[in-house]
Amino acid sequence: MHKPELLAPAGSKEALIAAIQNGADAIYFGGPTLSARHDAALTHDELEWAIDYAHINKAKAYVTVNTLIKDPELEKASEYLQFLCNAGADAVLVQDIGILRLLKDQLPQLPVHASTQMTIHNIEGVQSLEKMGVKRIVLARELSLDEIRRIKSQTNIEIEVFIHGALCFSYSGQCLFSSMIGDKSGNRGYCTQPCRRKYIIDGAKGHLLSPKDLNISEHIGHLIESGIDSFKIEGRLKHPEYVAGVVRIYRSLIERYLENPGDFHVSYDEQHTLRQLFNRGFTQGYFFGNPGSNLMSRQQPHNQGTYLGQVVKYDWERKFAYIQIEQPLRIGDGIGTQGRGTGTTVRSMYINNQGVESTPACATVKIPMEKTVYRNETVLKTYDFRLMESLGIKGVMKRIPIKMSFTAKHGEPAALCITDGENEVMQTGDVPQRAKGGRISEDSIIRQLKKLGNTIFKPENIKVNLEADIFIPISQLNTLRRTAVKRLEKERTKNWKRTCSKPGIIFDGQKIQNKSLPLLSVNTCSLETFKAAVDGGADVVYFGEENFTGHLLTIEDYRFAIEYGKEKRVEVYLGTPRIAKKPDRFDSFPDHNGFLIANMGVLHNLLHSGKKSLVIDYPLNVFNRLAMAHYLEHCQRVTLSPELTLDEIKQIAPHGMVECIVHGFFPVMVSEHDLLGELFPDDKIHDALLEDVKGFTFQVKNDGGGRTYIMNSRELCMLDHIPELIEAGVNCLRIEAKTYDRKTTGKLTGLYRKAIDNRINGHCGSESTSGHYFRGVL
Repeated sequence: MHKPELLAPAGSKEALIAAIQNGADAIYFGGPTLSARHDAALTHDELEWAIDYAHINKAKAYVTVNTLIKDPELEKASEYLQFLCNAGADAVLVQDIGILRLLKDQLPQLPVHASTQMTIHNIEGVQSLEKMGVKRIVLARELSLDEIRRIKSQTNIEIEVFIHGALCFSYSGQCLFSSMIGDKSGNRGYCTQPCRRKYIIDGAKGHLLSPKDLNISEHIGHLIESGIDSFKIEGRLKHPEYVAGVVRIYRSLIERYLENPGDFHVSYDEQHTLRQLFNRGFTQGYFFGNPGSNLMSRQQPHNQGTYLGQVVKYDWERKFAYIQIEQPLRIGDGIGTQGRGTGTTVRSMYINNQGVESTPACATVKIPMEKTVYRNETVLKTYDFRLMESLGIKGVMKRIPIKMSFTAKHGEPAALCITDGENEVMQTGDVPQRAKGGRISEDSIIRQLKKLGNTIFKPENIKVNLEADIFIPISQLNTLRRTAVKRLEKERTKNWKRTCSKPGIIFDGQKIQNKSLPLLSVNTCSLETFKAAVDGGADVVYFGEENFTGHLLTIEDYRFAIEYGKEKRVEVYLGTPRIAKKPDRFDSFPDHNGFLIANMGVLHNLLHSGKKSLVIDYPLNVFNRLAMAHYLEHCQRVTLSPELTLDEIKQIAPHGMVECIVHGFFPVMVSEHDLLGELFPDDKIHDALLEDVKGFTFQVKNDGGGRTYIMNSRELCMLDHIPELIEAGVNCLRIEAKTYDRKTTGKLTGLYRKAIDNRINGHCGSESTSGHYFRGVL
């Protein structure tokens, strides 16, 4: 039976050790830059140690380089990739298509895994990356197990999926929420987790965007049977004890199923431990269908712990809570009330007014609590001191047995031979002295050779061949031992080291000279706004998917739009969605000018079908010239990421045909979860306003198929900066009009038409925003 890899997170050296010592087959971690968990990174000096430590312990080391990279950062990124290649990383995880292409062309010896940030969710997307030489793909977390099986059965690439840990509300790689509200981009490793905050929608209040944590432990057998290659645990921001506990349990579950599938079970203690380590409530995610409201943890976005008991009463004067508990409690444990987050660390507690260190289950305990709690409130144990102590890495490190043989003879250098059964090193030292007083004993030599300290080795057998009247200083023995051990460590890792050349940042083609005035494009999703854009003076109108009107477009609607565009001599491009489980549905559309592509699978399918008039849309996250150059080999124009500044666009635009969004509301989150349908199942509403604690409101749209789109709170407007955009070399300026009516679409199209034709500025309202054009992102 196929045995999947168990892949664990490591946000620190301690977490890395904990993962490997508890049974991880591989670990993933990031460095100080270019990693999607900026706050959970190893230092540059620790990276090679981490790779070596993994390899010494026969585990694999994957390094995350899964952020979008700006043009000025490409040179340092190239140096970093060379370093990782030389250090022996088993693979790098990548989001940026430009970096992926660079690795394919210039560092083919360094394997590439496509990050879940690439939003790969269909067979065609997998085939596209397979063609580019990607070894493994981390699929989007919104896929069902049946969909994963189909992908696995129709491709020849390794598949990795998340099995435990935190979930994002939005499709990974499609979230701009953090950057738009605070300039910290999730695509750059700085997500501020806006999905964990409080919101209000039409009277519904709470942490409305906060998912539960994924836990697939009880169904691990189904995933093993599906042939998935790697089971990934989320948690680079978690403490080492969490990593140790979760890895240990999943290691046991995988082995248990492989040994006897018919008798597979998850014990109560294992379930309890997973809950105690961290949970926001558990969900199976999308593996067995859309979970609906069961996906969400709307009352509490943080660790819920395990059920402890209920408040019997609260002493207001002395600040004591009396709690009837149903599981043991100890000094050092953490407790909190459900929902409100009121909690404390237990420093003292009493039963019948007698201080106790620990309690049995089913007792009433008195605990000092400064914050008021109320009768019948549920109390949770959020931290189990004894459990965490048992999962600490001290004293539990697995060590590799070695055999040592020491020889000391007169007139010959002392020699120490060490072997781990596969590798052997011989280290020689100084010629030993003749003993003037007492000779050194074999026991003394053995005691010194045993002192392997914090190394990963343990002495299994030590032989000493010692001639009479030999004296060796203890310091020389220690030096000999340390040097030999270091050599053995290097011997165990040398096969993984490489000699790699630094990739060159080379751009094909020269700057485009004498660019004409930019085209004006308008993105629409209804016939009324489509006609308004055409009549208002647009050069290109995108028409189609991600429809927020509540009216699904028909083939007749498309035919009408295409004919209307021909009649008015306006180019009509059919818009395709960023999420498309069946990309081949666009092959049979009526004749038109081309496609707007927001999905790698759709791009692969249309290229395979011979379609050539293609425009890359911004969800494909083009952030640098390498990414732009890759797509322009197949497409006529590339829409740049809305997270780039105008200065950054100026560096890219002169080198290719680029498009920029200059006006409108566009999604900052795209979710498979039907937020409005689950909150208001009887109302059948397709749009509403999401309000945060600061009073900012965000339009929430439903595409008619249950998918949720959350729009930016403020309208993007660049009318005040049209000459600057023209000077930057942008080839096409786009209005996102999918949230507008006919009148607004027509008016805006006319204003931008006039501003472009006359190279003049228009005027933006006081409530609008220039987005990231002048403030950028981290």
